[in-house]
Amino acid sequence: MQKIRNLKTLFNIQSGNGPGDEHSLLLEIGKDYCCYALWDSASHSIDSLQFISFTELEGEDSLAQIVAAIPKHNFQTVFVCSAFAQSLLIPSKYFNDSYEALDIIYDQPSQVYKHDRIPEWQIVNIYSLPAAIHTVLENSYSSIQYRHVYTPALKVYNGYVADNQMTVHFTPQHFRVLLKKDTAVQLAQTYFYTTPLDVIYYLLKICYEFELEQSSVYIILSGLVEKNSSLYFELHQYFANVHFAHPPEITLPENEYPHYFFTSLYNLATCVSSVEV
Repeated sequence: MQKIRNLKTLFNIQSGNGPGDEHSLLLEIGKDYCCYALWDSASHSIDSLQFISFTELEGEDSLAQIVAAIPKHNFQTVFVCSAFAQSLLIPSKYFNDSYEALDIIYDQPSQVYKHDRIPEWQIVNIYSLPAAIHTVLENSYSSIQYRHVYTPALKVYNGYVADNQMTVHFTPQHFRVLLKKDTAVQLAQTYFYTTPLDVIYYLLKICYEFELEQSSVYIILSGLVEKNSSLYFELHQYFANVHFAHPPEITLPENEYPHYFFTSLYNLATCVSSVEV
């Protein structure tokens, strides 16, 4: 296989335990990254975790190379979480197995369409992922269950009871926002950014559009944001309540990274565990 440029392993956390009969594979794939973990639902622990970034235009080839490097094993289940931006939240009563709205809004060619039901919020998350990515996954694994990344974030309680809150999760070049206002989900969107002020601009615009006070809305951070970064500093200049996601009740091999780097995978593990029980 041709070597893929700009394929970079950001994190590689290992317990030393190879995949066993009890393990499922958790895999999250977005435009510019892929992270995966060996998940033991019985012990509520992750035995292996890798996070790899790549160039957007090389997603299909990058995923093929990443999948080829994952230890070969007959996993109990493979849970794939799409982090592509193509997603819409629709009230359950209006969902009729149609995905036309996705095509109208996102206009992406060669897509595979799926949906997640979220009864806790009485909504359905309809989404799509590139057909080429879907083909790589289907040719690599059997027994795949799909989710969209917004779904676990909505289904798993984040520990904060504030009526108005924005959960903001960062990946290498994007960040996704889930807005809850007055106990209702108002927004789920993914944005591209290059500077901290790009992030500030979008969050301020969301506050303006949804009539949120900067002094009272909770900003809950997770993903690739450092406490000593300029991004974290800028957020504190504009918002009074900036918090990091709570630690999960999940065991990860000892490592030097803050727990909130991996909140998205923790949410997926928690979400699928509740289904398996």
